[in-house]
Amino acid sequence: CCDLKDIKLAYQLNKALEKGDNWKFLDVDRLNGYWSKFFSLLCMMEQIEVVLKWYKEMSSSLFYPTPKNILDLLQALDAADQLEVIPSVW
Repeated sequence: CCDLKDIKLAYQLNKALEKGDNWKFLDVDRLNGYWSKFFSLLCMMEQIEVVLKWYKEMSSSLFYPTPKNILDLLQALDAADQLEVIPSVW
């Protein structure tokens, strides 16, 4: 999904992962890697409102953002001219 920059495919994969206990097929490191890549793709391809919604739902409950994820979020905020939101996501 990331290489293809295909957000629709990413959402389909996420939907499959959320079904039942499918998430158990991934160990903690792979699961965190999945969420990290999914979030980076969101930052690249989605509207900032959607990115912020996912960030609030995912951050610290599903994954711990990496420095790259924070940079992706800051770049998305900058591109959307929403830098005033930084204190609320920090």
